[in-house]
Amino acid sequence: MIRSIVPFAALAALFLTAAEQTQAATRAPPSSNIRQHSDPKPNVDWDSFGFSMNGVRTDYMWLNRVEAKEGDNVMQLIADYSASPNDCLSEFGTFQLSPAATVLNYGQALFEGLKAFRRVDGSIALFRPERNAERMQNGAKRFLLPPVPTEVFVSAADAVVRANSRWVPPFGKGALYLRPLLMGTGDDLGVKPSWESTFCIYCCPVGNYFKGGLKAIRLQALRGFSRAAQGGAGHVKASGNYAPAFFAQRTVKQRGFDDLLCLDAATGNLIEEAGASNFFAVFPNNTIVTPCLNSETILPGVTRVSIIELAVRECGCTVVEGPIQLSDLHEACEAFCCGTGASVTPVGSVSVAKIDGTEDKEECVIFGDGTTPGPITQRLYNTLLTIQTGTDEDLNQRYAAWIHVVEP
Repeated sequence: MIRSIVPFAALAALFLTAAEQTQAATRAPPSSNIRQHSDPKPNVDWDSFGFSMNGVRTDYMWLNRVEAKEGDNVMQLIADYSASPNDCLSEFGTFQLSPAATVLNYGQALFEGLKAFRRVDGSIALFRPERNAERMQNGAKRFLLPPVPTEVFVSAADAVVRANSRWVPPFGKGALYLRPLLMGTGDDLGVKPSWESTFCIYCCPVGNYFKGGLKAIRLQALRGFSRAAQGGAGHVKASGNYAPAFFAQRTVKQRGFDDLLCLDAATGNLIEEAGASNFFAVFPNNTIVTPCLNSETILPGVTRVSIIELAVRECGCTVVEGPIQLSDLHEACEAFCCGTGASVTPVGSVSVAKIDGTEDKEECVIFGDGTTPGPITQRLYNTLLTIQTGTDEDLNQRYAAWIHVVEP
């Protein structure tokens, strides 16, 4: 049975960030009157792209190096970031770092991920970029990096999309993935925050995170491995949170699974995340459960909060944020994971094993036929994609604040 679940406050899910409220008040919904960007680059096999660099070198990136200064107190750093493309937009390429750079020696680095979609009306739009800006700001405070203001973050993202618009895939063929980075790049041997911060955004056209379209994936949980512990920085999108999982991810992929299911460090029985995405389980009576964020070991995904809201408003589901034990999955009728890269990806089965590969057969579970997406998963995937690509005028109106149109 599901234990000690804390009900999700449905009304709270309806609130937008302050930045999104401002955007909603000042921005009209996308329409066919918006000037169109340049057409996608010709002679590109967009259908072959997965979630990788795909052998593509896009045209421009954003690069802004600034001095980090103390704010009102020593626990607050500030910097004069520029929002000017004339200052920061440059050809995509390498940049120099000292071997003594704090990012290389002590891992003072954050990253984000967001997508630009070519919509049905010919416009190009980002999905809730203000949320990514807010999450990077929270991470910057935790890592003592000067936060990038929301208006600078969004303006920089706009400029990168605009300068690389020919690399935005055609409608329905994928998206342009943006990767913002915030790093301590000053050179200093001392174990302390960097005196210099670099804000960079590069981009690349991508297809599906998991190849093969909306097909259920197979996850394996490894007992004895966890990606984060309470008191740490698992809730921060920090670069250093990902490399420690490479070994476990490769281990399960070599066994034929698509990705890793991460368990909590304290008990080894609670589900936290699925690889680099958030995890949801669907139970009878349209109840959806996702691990809560109170432990600060789980990343507060932008897609996660969007899916929670869509499940309540569009699917009539009851959503709860609370612990999911491995044994609870036997009562679930479907499961999925979600993230910027993964979008909404159905989970067909969960295996549980030790590091040496010994499976716990009693804990293994298959959802449905193990291949076909469940109805709730399918509906959430379709609804999210419809909002992002603008194919339904009613949803366009209701979720106008989620869509940030990049002007040509």
